Amino acid sequence: MRAMRLSRHRPRLVLAATMLAVLAIPACGSESGSPESGELSQRPTHTPVKDEKKAAQDAYTDGYREGQAVREEGGKGSSVREVVWGGCTRRALRAGQKAEADRGAWVSGCRDGVSENARHLPSGQVTKRSHDRDVLQRFHAWLSATGKRSVRAHVTRLTLVELHRGDYDIELTTDYSPTGDDGPTVIDLAQSFVKWWDGDDGDGTAWNVVVRGAGGEKLAAKSL
Repeated sequence: MRAMRLSRHRPRLVLAATMLAVLAIPACGSESGSPESGELSQRPTHTPVKDEKKAAQDAYTDGYREGQAVREEGGKGSSVREVVWGGCTRRALRAGQKAEADRGAWVSGCRDGVSENARHLPSGQVTKRSHDRDVLQRFHAWLSATGKRSVRAHVTRLTLVELHRGDYDIELTTDYSPTGDDGPTVIDLAQSFVKWWDGDDGDGTAWNVVVRGAGGEKLAAKSL
């Protein structure tokens, strides 16, 4: 599925990403199948600050090995697919707990591994997270205008997750429960965001939307 470019939203994305501190991504368990499956995963745990460097380096190393394996299996063409067309960013969503500890570091490792670059272990947390109230309000307005006001009330936060030099995921925090009957509604929410997101040209690329529960659980993910 094609990537959607950050343009109309981009000015605020840059401002938010540069002004807010780098935070650790909540970690969650591995997810089987495609990141579009909408399957539930384990509740994440937060990485202590003192362990951020190790978590980043472990994630990078894990991603590097995955990239090497993809290169060995798919040859030179796999590098274009994984780097240019966002393959590594999509793989990171289902790569397990090491990746979720620092998804940006995992993506960087994957890109280096599949491109046969030398290893460049990060010196600290790579993933950058920032909240964007303006984009959230616009999405809220669209949900109301399209008859989904009841869904709007459950979306409490929109987070920009910068993974690698302008490659983003977008996360929607909700109050949905991973153990309730909200599965179909959660998947519909992710699909609604894909439909609404209409960026075209810009400096950054948003690759995926991830829907999380109130406790940080990954409930669903869709490609943008």
